[in-house]
Amino acid sequence: MQVVRALFDGHDIKPIEPIRTKYKTEVLIIFPNQVEEILPAEARRLLRGSGRGEKLTERLLKSRADDIKHETR
Repeated sequence: MQVVRALFDGHDIKPIEPIRTKYKTEVLIIFPNQVEEILPAEARRLLRGSGRGEKLTERLLKSRADDIKHETR
């Protein structure tokens, strides 16, 4: 079973995460009882420090260098 977060605008369901299947599949849609809204300031506070030890800056710089190399070909 795979769980994917999505947004429902009253008419359509739009995934906000990648769906890892290429096949036509039956799905089960669950609406939570309470919709939790997080303000941007609260989201930043919750994310602060979540990437420690993952060398995110180095990975970003390497990825950008690879992009530049690919663009100049």
